[in-house]
Amino acid sequence: MDNDHSICQRLAMMLDEDPSCTILIIGRYMAPVRAEYNSVRHLVRKAKLRPTIANAGHLRSVTAQHGRLEAFAPIGPARGRRASAVLHVGERDEHIDMVLDSFRMSGAIVYTSLGV
Repeated sequence: MDNDHSICQRLAMMLDEDPSCTILIIGRYMAPVRAEYNSVRHLVRKAKLRPTIANAGHLRSVTAQHGRLEAFAPIGPARGRRASAVLHVGERDEHIDMVLDSFRMSGAIVYTSLGV
């Protein structure tokens, strides 16, 4: 199983390789979700990102080439979002598994990070 840092590196690499992709970071609590968001954002060249939204448990940055890095806490508002990759932060339960399964069925690539 990958450690959290290597997962963040892979997500950042995806943004570099395909600037138009969307990456979602979702979880139960804003503090760890914000930390993961900042980790991925830090690994991507900062000059490419400009923050657009930072309120109500939703963080969003857009790359110069229109790639998106979004973070949601709690997980509910992220349901149904089309994404190239999903990083889940925090504890899992039936509701979270259902949301993550919906991403899998829609063809999203899902990376799961436990114990953050």
